[in-house]
Amino acid sequence: VVSLGITSFTLCALGIDRFHAATSSPQPKTRRVERCRSVLLKMLLVWLSALLLSSPEIFLWQLSQAVSPSTSRMVDSCTITPSSPLSIYLPDSLHSLLLRYHQGRMWWCFGCYFCLPVLFTILCQMATRNVNSDSSSAQKQRNHDDRSNSQKSQQHQAVERQLNCTLLALAVVYGVCALPEHVCNITLAYMHITVSEGTAAILALVHHFLLFLKCAVTPVLLLCLCKALGQAFMDCCCCCCQECQPTTAQGSPGSAQVKLKAANETSLFFDKAKDTTAILSISS
Repeated sequence: VVSLGITSFTLCALGIDRFHAATSSPQPKTRRVERCRSVLLKMLLVWLSALLLSSPEIFLWQLSQAVSPSTSRMVDSCTITPSSPLSIYLPDSLHSLLLRYHQGRMWWCFGCYFCLPVLFTILCQMATRNVNSDSSSAQKQRNHDDRSNSQKSQQHQAVERQLNCTLLALAVVYGVCALPEHVCNITLAYMHITVSEGTAAILALVHHFLLFLKCAVTPVLLLCLCKALGQAFMDCCCCCCQECQPTTAQGSPGSAQVKLKAANETSLFFDKAKDTTAILSISS
């Protein structure tokens, strides 16, 4: 539940960051890379919110023993119940809130950990596209005579569209991996369908596999769709590989020219990166 909360609130934070980047300033030169302190504060807020909203789960789950129908042995299992040993120490007001949470837990998880990030991402994408279309039309009218400014604005718009597509792809992957579990839970709760213990175990395994798949696909998706991040990652890997390799021709003029060219390319790359918006400063 904490992992779902962190992913959901991170998508919401990225949507806010995209909308703020589109509405903060129409000039790409005035935008700067977000400071580390601001990024850490956002990450802290996301983690604290996820931990706070998932805290009732501590008082609902307890370890129990039951006889397995297949092996006829005592097995340990985690069951969810509002009368767990930890719930005894709660005050009456908090215990009543715990009971309400237990009754609406399924719809709470569906609304907070699925509908909220998906709808938030869609709304932010629609608002960001409207703002970008208005600003691009105004920029074209303003710089129709200046080719250099128009080229910079086109490059900046291309980067913004790429970052927006990256955020949209993250939301799609999260929705596709999280939707089957919510659909299955709602169907079993309201269609009065009885499933065997083995079927329930298989469904739970599939749901966990989808969540693990989402966590594995997310970094690969970021590196593939966000070219600046992927290029920076490849540059870091290439630098590590070059440091590990033995330097044979350190004094040759060819190696000096190669090093100077690599340094110039790296400096140019990071100068370009500073002009863009740090969308992926927060990621899950």
